[in-house]
Amino acid sequence: MEQIVLEDDKFKRKMRIICYLPAFAFLIPVIYYGLLLMPLLHGHPEPKSAVGITSLHYNAMFFLLAIASTVSAVVLLCCVIHLVRIRTLNTPQKMIWMLLLLAVPISFIIFWHRQINHEPRNMPVNPEID
Repeated sequence: MEQIVLEDDKFKRKMRIICYLPAFAFLIPVIYYGLLLMPLLHGHPEPKSAVGITSLHYNAMFFLLAIASTVSAVVLLCCVIHLVRIRTLNTPQKMIWMLLLLAVPISFIIFWHRQINHEPRNMPVNPEID
């Protein structure tokens, strides 16, 4: 007997939030670093001043990027499990999605818009992953 999962709007909304998390998580360190380097845009900066600012704030940048990487890894796991369970998607397409998801955090947003958002409400899936 074929197992069918009902993907309602609530599930798709949750997956949208989950898929957008890595992009926002990586956007925070980029904005933080941009704000740190903002004073260098005004006037004539001294040579190696960007290196000095970066070395002074290395721990904060490392912490923010570690959090963003952890969030991205968890979302990657959720998306890969979702991909593996889809029965109607062929294996090469699944592999392409997995490689794309490994490449950049923005690909999670593309995955939601191209794959999850357009899935039918009654979708045949593989059994639970143990």
